[in-house]
Parts: sequence; structure tokens; C-alpha cells
Amino acid sequence: MTKRLLFNEYAIDDEFDVFVAFETMNNRGKKLSDLELLKNRLIYITTLYRDDQLDKAGRRSLREDINDAWKEVYYQLGRNKAKPLNDDDFLRAHWISYFKYSRDTGRDYARFLLDEHFTPLRIQELVERDVRLDAVDEQRSDFDPEEADDEPLTIFSSQNMPSIKGSKLSGADIRNYVASLRVSAGHWFNSYYPYLATDMSDSEKAAIDRLNRIGIGYFRPLVMVILKTVGSESERLLIFNKVERFIFIAFRLGTARSNYRSSEFYNLARVLDRGETTLDEIAERLNAALSYAFYQDGKLRADEFRNVLFKKFKEGTGYYGWSGLRYFLYEYEQSLLSLSRQQKVDWSDLLKSKNDRISIEHVYPQTPTPEWELSFGNMSAKTKERYAGSIGNLLLLSMSINSSLQNDAFLAKKQPKFDVVGNKIRNGYSDGSHSEIEVAANNEWGPGQIRSRGLRLLAFMERRWDISLMDEDREKLLFLDAVEPEPDTAR
Repeated sequence: MTKRLLFNEYAIDDEFDVFVAFETMNNRGKKLSDLELLKNRLIYITTLYRDDQLDKAGRRSLREDINDAWKEVYYQLGRNKAKPLNDDDFLRAHWISYFKYSRDTGRDYARFLLDEHFTPLRIQELVERDVRLDAVDEQRSDFDPEEADDEPLTIFSSQNMPSIKGSKLSGADIRNYVASLRVSAGHWFNSYYPYLATDMSDSEKAAIDRLNRIGIGYFRPLVMVILKTVGSESERLLIFNKVERFIFIAFRLGTARSNYRSSEFYNLARVLDRGETTLDEIAERLNAALSYAFYQDGKLRADEFRNVLFKKFKEGTGYYGWSGLRYFLYEYEQSLLSLSRQQKVDWSDLLKSKNDRISIEHVYPQTPTPEWELSFGNMSAKTKERYAGSIGNLLLLSMSINSSLQNDAFLAKKQPKFDVVGNKIRNGYSDGSHSEIEVAANNEWGPGQIRSRGLRLLAFMERRWDISLMDEDREKLLFLDAVEPEPDTAR
């Protein structure tokens, strides 16, 4: 094999743009990422400065800074070898926090960086820059400001202000940019994998882990900047919890589109990175955004959430089809965990169930066996369906089970089940998750138990996310009424 390799040799004249050749030739194979192209572009730009703009030592030092920055960036992006982070996702997030955000889609960040900002034209095109003359601050003894003379100060106008010619893109501009890129890379990694971070408290790790579980969405650039920003742990925790609450209310309970207020919080990431706002001001913006769209007279407007659920019940899935169900039940399990020290369910367990296995169970099954008729036999099929899909009937399991086992009677579910040779084929509620153990405390499972647990879960929702439901909304959100009216969708 080594004797059959073919090589092409290209002799590049001094006048030829070797860096453009690099981009062109590499793009014929595996396409270079925008991050790789940008590194090449920045090094190329350093060769364009004249000695009166940036001396030889300065150019060499700047290239070293660029190389060191990219070495750190690639180290951070690849720290988790099983799941390395995407180059260009990071580059775009940093662009949002450092330069600007636009609503354009696609590679708008790359067009800005490679076609507008870091271009040879901005080095070669000179602009006049005013020179600020710093006054000499003399130290004077026994100085009395009231005795200062009234000699008028010399004011430099635009005509007599000393000036020099400099490039539109200075070496300092590039140095500051790559320094920011370098520092941001570690915080970008920590926003994905907080438990691998070495400089974060356990509370911060848990808060960012919750954001990843619920779906951090467009808030990741802001989280990266918050981790970068000098502030107390309590201030950062407050913002992380406010962001998580915003996501839950706006996107899990509400029907906001995934880009709702995205421009506002992208821009806040940049403003915070520049030190032009505070964490307290961002917290106020999060609260204001929720109050404006999702609250009325201090109470959560539950009509949107109810409308979403109405469609799910009409389809026959009920709460089981709600996008926030896994996160909600997992948070409830975690609240029970605070009373005990043994974790029985890991979030990853909820994500790896196969098609024929389940991790959230209908205690009263959708296709019940005859044993269930004692508690539900006098109900219509539609009413049974509502009870099966109500939030109080859905249970987070400590171990996913085969779907055929979900139809067992309640008393059978409470105890472990074994096959004919004695192998355990399912946990019982009594030795399952903390949520299962709580349900196993009931001697029977019927309409009363489903309603009672449903109200308890809704009360947990109010405490956990600091919301207040109207009294009538609690019952409506259980969907256990005999007749469920068509929701009002006119507003």
C-alpha cells in the first residue's frame, strides 16, 4: 500500500496567496469547519500588517496567540471523547455573545466573520484615528481646589486633534477576539457537561444539568457568558433557576414557539459579556417576559396548557403525550429524593427505553385486565380513558419494563414479578422508585386515588416553579370531569 500512494506537489510563488490555497485544496476533501477556516484566515491576516502597523515581533506574537487559542478551543470541544462538541455550534454561540445576533438563518455568523469582519480589506484600508493626549497628573501638596486658577483648558477640535493612520482591524482587535474565544471554550463545554467541570459548585452543576434535561434551547450562549462573568454563586444560581422556570412555563406549560424572545436573550448575552448589564437586570427581564404573556392578576394563565392537554386527551394519550411529562415526573422523583439519600432513577434511564419497553407507566392501564373492573367497571369507555391519561395515574419507574406487564392488577404491580425459573422480570412498586414506593402505600387504586395524587402533583408544580393556579384550574387540569367542554381557542 505504501508503495502505491500518489502525491501532488504544488510550487506556490511568493506572490500567491498560500492561505487561500490551503482553503481551496482542503475543501476538495472533507469540508473544513468554519472554525478551521477562521483560524487560517486570522493567521493569514497577521501577514498583511506593515511594519508601521504591527512590527515583526508583534505579528509573531499574535500568531502564537491564535495558535494557543485554537489549541485550547479544540481541547475543550473534544474533552468528552464519546460525545465531542460541534466546532461551528460553538463558533456561532461565541459570535452571538461577542459581536451580534441576526435573525438570518444558516451560516450568517460565518458570512460575518469570514466575509465582512476578518478580511484583508480591513487591514489594507487605513482610517485616521485620533490620538488622546493624557494630561500629566502632578502630585501637589496642600492643594486647595477652591484656589485653582481659572485658566481655560485647551480644547482640541476635529481639525487640530493629532491623528495617526491605522487599519480598521488592529492587532489588538484580533488578540482580544481570540482571547475571548479561548476563555469561552471551557465554559461552553461546562454548559453541556457540568459534572465534568472542575471549577463549579455542586449546586451550579445540578442547576445546569436541569437546564440540559429540560432543553436549554437558545439560552446556552447566555449560560456560557454567565459562567464567564464575575459574580457570586448565589447570583448565578438565581439566573439558572430563572431560566429553567422560564423554559418550563413558556415552552412546557405554554405554547410559545421555540424562538419566543430569542433575540432579546441572545442580545442580553452580548450586553452581559461587555459588562453593560447585570445578572439582576436579566432576572427582571425573565420575570417580565413571563408576566406579560403567561400571567393574569398574579395567577398563571392555564388555558394554553389546558388547550394542549385537551388535544392530547382527544387523541387518546392524555398527559402521556405531554412533552414535559418526563421532566416533570423526574423532578417530582428528585423532590422525594431530598427526604432520602438513595437515588433510584437516573435521567439517562428515561432516554434509552426500547420500543417495547416503558419507563413511565399507567398505574391503571389503558387496556386493563378484568381485575380492574371492581374499581372502574361502572364507567364509560371515555371516562376510563380520561382516568388512565390523567397526571395522577402516571408513574415514573425505577427500571423500564416490557409493555405487556403494564396491564397487571394493582396488587400484582406492588410486588416484584418473577418468571417460572425465579428470575425477576419486573420490580414491584414497593422496591422501585421513590414515586413507586409512595403509590405502593395505597391498598387499592381507583378514581379517588388518581384524583388525590393528581392534585398532589399539581401542588408540587406550583411549589417547584413558583406559580399559582386558580382553584378551578386545578380540577380542570385533571380532566376527570364527566363532560369536558371544548376549550376556548379564540384568544
